[in-house]
Amino acid sequence: MHLEISYEWSPELVRRGTRRFIWRYAGARLVAVGLVTAGVALLLAAGYAGAIWWFIIILSLIYFAVWVAYYRTATNICREMPDRKVTVRIAPETITFETSDQTTTMKWSRIKKIWRFRDVVLLFTYDPHFYLILPSSALGEDGLRFIAEKVKAHGGQVV
Repeated sequence: MHLEISYEWSPELVRRGTRRFIWRYAGARLVAVGLVTAGVALLLAAGYAGAIWWFIIILSLIYFAVWVAYYRTATNICREMPDRKVTVRIAPETITFETSDQTTTMKWSRIKKIWRFRDVVLLFTYDPHFYLILPSSALGEDGLRFIAEKVKAHGGQVV
C-alpha cells in the first residue's frame, strides 16, 4: 500500500495529542496525586499542621507542574513552526514525514509502539516520551490498519 496524506500541524492537533499522551501515561497517577493533595489540604484546613503535610503538598504541586510544563512545551513547539503543513508518505518499507524545512524517513522497525485514539494516533520511536501525532481522520481505517500491521510485523505494539 502506498498512501500520502497532508494535514496541518495545528495547535488543536498538538493539544489533543499531548492531552491523550499525558492522560494515558500519567492519568491514574495524576488522579491519585490530586486525591492525596485534596486529602492533605483538608487535614491542613482542619488544623493538623505539620511539616510532612506541607512536604506532601509541595511534592504534589511539583508533580503537576512537571506535566503542565510538558504540555506547554509541546504546544509552544507548534507555535514556533513557520509552516505547519505536514505530508506523510506511507510505503511498504518506510514512513516519511515532510515539512517545508525537514524530511524524515523511518523504517517500520523504528516505530516501537502505537497508541490509537478516536481522533489521533501517536507513533513512538525509541524514546517512550517522544511521539509523532497523526490525525486519525486523515489516515482513514485502511491507513490505520496498514500502519498497525506494519508496526506489529516489525515487533512493535499497538495499544
